[in-house]
Amino acid sequence: MGWPWSAFSITTNRSEGGKTMRKASVFLLVCLAVGAGVLVAPAAAQEKFPKDPVTIVVPYAAGGSHDLVARALQPQMEKILGAPVIVENKPGGGSTIACNYVKAAPPNGYMLVTVSPTLSIIKYTLPDSGVTFDQFEPIAYVGYTPQGVFTRVDAPWNNLKELIEYAKANPGKLKCGNAGHGGNFHMGAVGIEQATGVKFTHIPFKGAAPAVPAVMGGHVDIIVSTIADTLHMVKGGSLKVLGLAAPERNKFAPDAQTFKELGYDIEFSTYWSYLGPKGMPKDRVKMLY
Repeated sequence: MGWPWSAFSITTNRSEGGKTMRKASVFLLVCLAVGAGVLVAPAAAQEKFPKDPVTIVVPYAAGGSHDLVARALQPQMEKILGAPVIVENKPGGGSTIACNYVKAAPPNGYMLVTVSPTLSIIKYTLPDSGVTFDQFEPIAYVGYTPQGVFTRVDAPWNNLKELIEYAKANPGKLKCGNAGHGGNFHMGAVGIEQATGVKFTHIPFKGAAPAVPAVMGGHVDIIVSTIADTLHMVKGGSLKVLGLAAPERNKFAPDAQTFKELGYDIEFSTYWSYLGPKGMPKDRVKMLY
């Protein structure tokens, strides 16, 4: 796939008294299986769950990191759960279309949604969406990736310093693409504006995947996105990373400046987490975890 699996960490707290618990985590086993390229044996069967397909709803267009992670987990989850796993994309509305869809589903473990930090800020950025974090049952945190600013390879800016200088001299001229109005990529761009004093014209897309070809084709000047969503394009020479909102330089883009190097205290990233409708049975949450 060419996607940097080592760009994120996998965490688990499933241990008791220093002894590993016998029941393995579905998401943990899947991540280990995908990352190491080995088959992990299924956990012991529990009741009759799942006897029907489990659906993972992705709030963004196909091709972005949330979609790629879900599709990479899919075949291994099927082996562990012993049931089909369906990945369904429902982009739009800054992820609220997918979130509203899943929160209304029966809380039986058959409908999950993969989310980003957007879910934590929706009630402030999109207060009429009817979506809040406490309407969902947390299941698993998979990992994270730093965000940054990216542009086409022939753009006149080669780093954050040059971009910020241009943006300050041309307020509102730069079109900045994001993965959806009110989402964390959009708010990342707003954070850059507030910290540096620049002004962008914000252009929303239905996910990171459609924003990438838009910036490559010059339809927008820059995008706020992640290393995970763009690295294959950066390595392939079709996209340029100007800088990252990370605490330090990233090994996958070592030449990219950080905002902190320029004196701006900006740090933001995205993560991949999995939730279900509020009220899921604890044993099913535990099995999926």
